[in-house]
Amino acid sequence: MPNDFSPIDLPSDKNDQKRAGLWTSIVISTASLLLALLNAEAVADWADSLAPTIWTAPIVSTADSWRDLAAETGLSAPRDLLHRYWKKLEALHFSNQEGAEAE
Repeated sequence: MPNDFSPIDLPSDKNDQKRAGLWTSIVISTASLLLALLNAEAVADWADSLAPTIWTAPIVSTADSWRDLAAETGLSAPRDLLHRYWKKLEALHFSNQEGAEAE
């Protein structure tokens, strides 16, 4: 690790560096694609939060269409399941918290 501040040992071979960069790019691209496919609700919520302008209108329309298509085809099912469980846990946590304050 000469003269660098990396916490890991980086490959010194140029071919290994290229493979490492390619691997990292593939992982990030795959994760981004899966998030876009399986979390259309978040994309639509983000688009809805944009200020309404002539430039954001197509973004909102496309995001809403994607959310509807993902729901119809079942792509949003994993996110919906996790969201339901999270909301139940959230309600449980806050109901316990309110009860503790009342005592």
